[in-house]
Amino acid sequence: MAIGLFRTVWLLALAGCFAPVCGQQAAVQKLLGAEGLKSASVSISVKSVADGKLVLDYRSGKSMQPASIVKLFSMALALKEKGENFRYRTPVWYTGTIRDGVLYGDIVVEASGDPSPDSRYFPEYRLTERLVREVKVAGIGKIRGDIRVETGGLSAELPGSWLWEDISNYYGSGWFPFNYRDNTYELLFTTGAAGAPARLTGVEPAVPDAEFRSSVVASAENRDNAWIYGGPYTCIFRVKGTIPANRAVFRVKGGMHRPDRCFLQEIRQLFSREGVDWVRDTLPKPGKTPWFEFRSPALEELVFHTNKKSINLFSEALGRLAAGADFQSGVRMFLAAIGSDSTGVVLKDACGLSPYNAVPAAAFTDLLVWVRSQSGEALVRSLPVAGVDSGLNAYCRNHPSLKNRLRAKTGSFSGVRTLSGYLSDRSGRLLAFTVLINHYDCPPARICDEVGAFLDAL
Repeated sequence: MAIGLFRTVWLLALAGCFAPVCGQQAAVQKLLGAEGLKSASVSISVKSVADGKLVLDYRSGKSMQPASIVKLFSMALALKEKGENFRYRTPVWYTGTIRDGVLYGDIVVEASGDPSPDSRYFPEYRLTERLVREVKVAGIGKIRGDIRVETGGLSAELPGSWLWEDISNYYGSGWFPFNYRDNTYELLFTTGAAGAPARLTGVEPAVPDAEFRSSVVASAENRDNAWIYGGPYTCIFRVKGTIPANRAVFRVKGGMHRPDRCFLQEIRQLFSREGVDWVRDTLPKPGKTPWFEFRSPALEELVFHTNKKSINLFSEALGRLAAGADFQSGVRMFLAAIGSDSTGVVLKDACGLSPYNAVPAAAFTDLLVWVRSQSGEALVRSLPVAGVDSGLNAYCRNHPSLKNRLRAKTGSFSGVRTLSGYLSDRSGRLLAFTVLINHYDCPPARICDEVGAFLDAL
């Protein structure tokens, strides 16, 4: 009888040990069997942050399109290499001399790769205002010379694998040695009744040497469905699609391909409005005098907005800052250094916009485990929080218990939904997880809801 009682207790204990595992596997099977996922590719990796031990694995070594969660690599590497207090420094100097309120020379901005000048995310960091202020402080009322941007050997081109429909729209704003206004401009439209042509009324800021040809039509739908087509080597841009009807002003954002030209044109206009006379003079102007230095926000602040708003430009800048022109090699070396397998890591950019990127789920989860133990709190604080940041609403709308327990970066393409971050389970244990889904066949909101249900079951 004692033996029978012992056996019963042992079986109950064993069942208790396996219950969480069985529950997790059931959650995986439920996710895989969801409508729209039967023909999809799915990869899942979950580890305990405290000890790095594997909690759940489903094809975590399979390379898949990661979309925007690639930004986790650029941010982590930049923080590791430069530290959260790093700031870009953009020197400004002048040639020639200043005499009797006249600058007989040029104003020169030396590009540093800083993505923040005049960014809408950092309204207090305005290079244009700083330059005007320094001119006034120096007592300059007239300039006989020019203003120019020098790149100091830095160079960049848009990644060749970015899609044609992306590269001229705001989210396709690439990184350049000199960046300005988030490398974004706005087309201003006025619309009437649905079905009528929209009227293009302006461009802010002005884009030099660009001609916009619009066939945009007003629509009863209350959403921006307009697309700008062009490229960095063209002066003609086609604008197609629909925008909401009956709007006095509707703004469509595009990506600058020559931010330095936009800056130079706008600063010249600003000087004119401020009463600074400008006479363009190309005569030789000897000498090079350091004037002032424009500093960016701290890297921690750049990382925060990169993650919260998923800003491709900022992520490209941080990737270049951390790993130079070969971001893929930098990431592979980093993964090897933290003991993660870098096999199958293919990165054509540092922000996730390229459809040719491919990364296993396990690589992201290993990164997140490392971040919690080695990288401080800057990246963790930047991750969107369920119930606080709108980007995670689709995952927790029907799963309110995830609120304040889920902190993660999202990624999305057509047919691609990815999520990578941290989850506190019901016992209080902190998990690092990654879920990659490619080629699903249902509304994106349904996929997000199914992934939310899976995370809730953990």
